[in-house]
Amino acid sequence: MVICIFSCSIIQSRTEKVKALGGYEASGYVDENTSQDSVTISGIVTEAKTKRKVPNAEIRFLDSEGNTLKKLSSDTDGSFNTKLAKLTKFGSIEIDGNSAGFLTIANIDFGIFVNNMEISDKLTM
Repeated sequence: MVICIFSCSIIQSRTEKVKALGGYEASGYVDENTSQDSVTISGIVTEAKTKRKVPNAEIRFLDSEGNTLKKLSSDTDGSFNTKLAKLTKFGSIEIDGNSAGFLTIANIDFGIFVNNMEISDKLTM
């Protein structure tokens, strides 16, 4: 049994495998020192087979109806970081690493229960 005296955090962790090598790991949590009006999403995009970081991968954040909320690119180290307004529904993330592959992550919590999300993406061809 866990007892929280001062503050509690919700921790959700999920791993989904795509093919043998690819997939993602995502963990979301509540940080009471961070804004409750937005959700911070950060991650690293890698190529599954070679494990190299994927620069300039296009990352699209979509709402539950498929509308683009935000679009950005990973930096030279394959990292990305952004803030989105909290949603009342789950959304999805599409990552296009060009020659490194493509990955769709469905049912991502964009602030329903969390305000921080960390994602490790492994793209496959």
